[in-house]
Amino acid sequence: MCLKGYTEIMNTLTKQTRANIKNASKVLGVKEEDILERASRYYLDAINGEVELQREFDLWERMSDETLAKSGF
Repeated sequence: MCLKGYTEIMNTLTKQTRANIKNASKVLGVKEEDILERASRYYLDAINGEVELQREFDLWERMSDETLAKSGF
């Protein structure tokens, strides 16, 4: 991530989040940019899993509704 992009992202975060990133960087010995990159990847992977699960629930719900409708309930 280039410095300009990093600065723009940091400017959109809350003061507390910026402080947390700076603290984690210091404690872990990892660059702030790397923490942002890793956190983004982790969050996006988690969201993707949740979306897939919700789609599966929706599919089961539709199938259940169709089965009930065909059965006259």
